[in-house]
Amino acid sequence: MTTYEQQVHCRAVDIDIDFWRTPEGVAIPDDELRFLLVPDRVEAMMVGEVAAQIKAFQESANEPVTRALMVAMGGLLPGILLYDHLAHMPSLPHIAFGSIGVSLYAGPGQRHPRPRVVQESTVEIKNEVVLLIDDLGDRGDTLRFLSDHITEQGARRVMSLVLFMKPRAKTVYPADFCFGELAQDTWIITPREYVETMAKRIPVWKQRGATQAECERRLVDLIGYPPHLVDTYLETLFEQD
Repeated sequence: MTTYEQQVHCRAVDIDIDFWRTPEGVAIPDDELRFLLVPDRVEAMMVGEVAAQIKAFQESANEPVTRALMVAMGGLLPGILLYDHLAHMPSLPHIAFGSIGVSLYAGPGQRHPRPRVVQESTVEIKNEVVLLIDDLGDRGDTLRFLSDHITEQGARRVMSLVLFMKPRAKTVYPADFCFGELAQDTWIITPREYVETMAKRIPVWKQRGATQAECERRLVDLIGYPPHLVDTYLETLFEQD
């Protein structure tokens, strides 16, 4: 069993957090991407580490964070977990949590020329120090766009937090707080997008000649999907045009 397989399936007490700082995804036949499945217990541990970074910043900063915006959809799960770490510590400067929605695609495979805000901030950000929360810095375009947008809306300062950064994002808009790094060709599958990834990738594999049984093998045996989840959705997703 590979280290990746051990870590995807291990108990919480056996998580090697250092493995997850620079993990390598698994290769899939006839696919140009590598895939990395992040179990919920691992994401919870990652968020705990970046929460410690925020706590240290809040304790020492002249201008601590006063607002945290979860970027929908990717930032919602890490943001909610982060809230639990930060919202109940009376010794820390208070952070009001909210969300902001951004769209990258006009349709399947059709990217907008630039990201678009589809939901403005749900909390007041004028004259505030704002922390953007997302799960991944992929190209860096989204965080840079949102940082500019929030600044135009009157924020005093904008910072960012992601769980993982990729090389291109580090050159375009490096995050202030981050857990780990991924290769540019890695498709990260966080707990909020297990089914979403199946819906997006199964049609590609099918088009390239994979059978339903082969799709199941890739999901369960190679990537590490929970079998019950594959049993629930695979047949429907494979049969749709």
